[in-house]
Amino acid sequence: MLKKYLTNMTYEESIKKLEVLAQQRERGDLPIDALAEKLREAQELIKTCRQQLLEADEQVQNILNPKE
Repeated sequence: MLKKYLTNMTYEESIKKLEVLAQQRERGDLPIDALAEKLREAQELIKTCRQQLLEADEQVQNILNPKE
């Protein structure tokens, strides 16, 4: 379910969520019981962002170098 939720997020939403998670971790706002879950969420967010960047790069390359 987490993956489906994350894949529906825009790149900007994913980055913002990562920033919030990082801030919570830095401040110590995450209880130790939630730490593993939030780490998995962060990993999925990073994977989603990476995929979105690759797709955007491919689209830009197709625009700049159209195959005739």
